[in-house]
Amino acid sequence: MDKLLFKRILVAALTILALIYVTYLLISSNFDMYPTENAVQATVTDGISTSGYIIREETIINNNTQGVLSYTIGNSAAVEANSVIAKVFSNEDDAIANSKADELEARIKTLQDSQNSSLAGAVSVDVINNNIKSNLIDYLYDVNCYDIDAAKINADKLLASVNQRQLLTGKISNFNSQISALQTEVSNLRSSSGKSIGTLKTPKAGYFTEFCDGYENAFPYSKIGEMTLDDLKNIKSSSVDENVAGKVISNVNWFVACEVTSDEAAALSIYDGDITVHFSEASTDAIPATLYRISRSGDGNALVILECDYMDSGLLEARQEPLEIGMGSYSGLRVSKRAIHDDYVTKTTYDENDKPHKEKKKVQGVYVLYGSEIQFKQISILYSTKDYVICDTEPEKNVLFNGETISLYDKVIVKGDDLYDGKVIA
Repeated sequence: MDKLLFKRILVAALTILALIYVTYLLISSNFDMYPTENAVQATVTDGISTSGYIIREETIINNNTQGVLSYTIGNSAAVEANSVIAKVFSNEDDAIANSKADELEARIKTLQDSQNSSLAGAVSVDVINNNIKSNLIDYLYDVNCYDIDAAKINADKLLASVNQRQLLTGKISNFNSQISALQTEVSNLRSSSGKSIGTLKTPKAGYFTEFCDGYENAFPYSKIGEMTLDDLKNIKSSSVDENVAGKVISNVNWFVACEVTSDEAAALSIYDGDITVHFSEASTDAIPATLYRISRSGDGNALVILECDYMDSGLLEARQEPLEIGMGSYSGLRVSKRAIHDDYVTKTTYDENDKPHKEKKKVQGVYVLYGSEIQFKQISILYSTKDYVICDTEPEKNVLFNGETISLYDKVIVKGDDLYDGKVIA
């Protein structure tokens, strides 16, 4: 190839590349003039963050015997009035041996129940597989939440389901040998240890727990309607006596007392939706609550008392907890407040002669970048903070002037000058 021709082709190619690069820089600089954020789906809960003190109807159970206790029920178990919660033994060795024997008898019953239900054809493999999956999920959830008592219960359920599957699929024919070996072990434990010399009973029906924190009598449950903010601030714990064996929570309704600002109290007083309470350290789920009472004090803050009737093992041991009072959840498209402007939108209506009529109205909205064109879209705000808003994607009829609003992943312009509907970025 001629050297001159080659040079001309090379110069032309380099010139074209340079022009392409300059064009790219110009376009990029123009688009950079209007930085955008995608409108993304978000869910937020409007709430009040504070700390709360839990008040329950609690009765302390004292152990007035000289022996060693072996509990017959686990924490958070429901009990009837005058039911046995523990056996009393002369020494620790007897208590441990009999506790072990009780556990083995429970295991024997699990094996017998699994064997009887499988032989009777009461369950199918599909049902058992679903039970195994469900019990495994529950067990892992309990372990993740450090709920040891619930984890033990679901571990036993999981083992029972696995045993059933082994029987039903023919992996084993029966558990007779295992049952016989366990029965022998139980017999040996019973015969080599002393018998119970007494029992400990609960005076009331309710939920039992061994855990006591010294706040059981700090404020009377019966006087919750008289509680003041000063009462809440002056609550103190007392020492737990050595002979305390646990307590029973005897009323399903319990209360959360917390301090809030006057503005937060006013918002709660006019809110007529569902209220939830989320204890971040005691429970993983928000629980339903009702507003029991608001008591304002002279310093501007107020006492809020919420009433709950949901209970689990984590809440049984909770007392003073950080919490969030939920006042409704809002789902929609999240948009930065910097992107909100006022501008005109147009709608077209038709008269009885099918003649079009255009109307304009100034509304609140955002500028959205479609390709190289800017369009103004009205928004319907569901929830607002100092930094962003949550916009309704499907507002009720007549909320939007022309029926158009932003959509998921729209490129919303958050900054720029000389913005108007229909502008084309050259």
